[in-house]
Amino acid sequence: MELFQSSTLKTLFDPPTGDLIAGLETIQFKTLCPGEYNSLFIQLRRRSNLLTTTHVAHACHFIALANRIKREGDKLKGTPDKKRSHRLMAEVRREPGLKIGIIGVGRIGHLLATFLLKYGDVYPDELYLSSRQADLLTDMTQLGVGFCKFNNAYIVQHCDIVFLCVAPHHIRYIIDDIRDRIKSKVLIYSLVLGFPSLKLSSLLKHILIIKPSYQLNEAIDKDESLWPADDDIESIIRNDLLLKKISLENEDQNDSLVRDDELIPTISYALLNILKQNASLNRIQSLRVLSALLFNSSNIDLIIEKFDGIETNHEYFPDFDLVHLANKKTVIRDLLDNNTNLRRLFLETFISHFTQFK
Repeated sequence: MELFQSSTLKTLFDPPTGDLIAGLETIQFKTLCPGEYNSLFIQLRRRSNLLTTTHVAHACHFIALANRIKREGDKLKGTPDKKRSHRLMAEVRREPGLKIGIIGVGRIGHLLATFLLKYGDVYPDELYLSSRQADLLTDMTQLGVGFCKFNNAYIVQHCDIVFLCVAPHHIRYIIDDIRDRIKSKVLIYSLVLGFPSLKLSSLLKHILIIKPSYQLNEAIDKDESLWPADDDIESIIRNDLLLKKISLENEDQNDSLVRDDELIPTISYALLNILKQNASLNRIQSLRVLSALLFNSSNIDLIIEKFDGIETNHEYFPDFDLVHLANKKTVIRDLLDNNTNLRRLFLETFISHFTQFK
């Protein structure tokens, strides 16, 4: 029994950081794939590292913003404070946050769960995990995660935001399991490859879907110094220079290693939906909060001017169809494209979110 309790074996087999081929020289990439093939595998590992980090970082940032809306509610009618101590006095008096679900807790799902607890302002009792191998999630139960079972229907019936982190060949089984059980206000955030938001919307009969579609800068394959192939995500997220490369909205877009022109606008409209559900804010108040959250600024004259053409006869915003908006040029996309200062402010806000944890 002592052998199986050794720290070496625990490190080897515990997800997600364990390396199953550590110390086994005969099956290392450099042995199996010498020369140009080894270089190809290193390229693939660098791309995988970049995409995984980007997925996790932007998901954590979004959930932290959404949870701030949920926890503060109508108190956001005043301009949100620019600085906020993370969980300051939260254990003394904590307002309830959003219930976050993850369907599929393999490598990506487990990484996401781990980092949401660290960087997403998510408490263990607000995190719900559904996995076919739920009995292996002992680290999550030890952290206090209250729901670690295999029950996809329960997740979409009881959570506010649900991440889909399953392999593409499993998604149709998941869809059959949850399609008729999803609450109308549940936000689906999909990390499943090969299923764009329009396709998922058609299959799920649901319009509140966020689906990142990242495009990588080809420079990453030509210059090894641009991004690490082997660094762990924790150390990358604590590196401001690397965070800048995945922020999506740099002042100079050529500085980005990853592009997705629709993700930040879609997230913005999702936050407006969450504001409508959790706070009694009119259009102007909602835009002021959105500006403070995304750009750390309460100056919204430019934003209001652009939004004047949307439902101008209504005091409150409509419920936004995220799938439809993700496939058209939006007001927020137009604002970001034509205002380098807004992109700079978003970059600063994105990086400062993670800086507060250093």
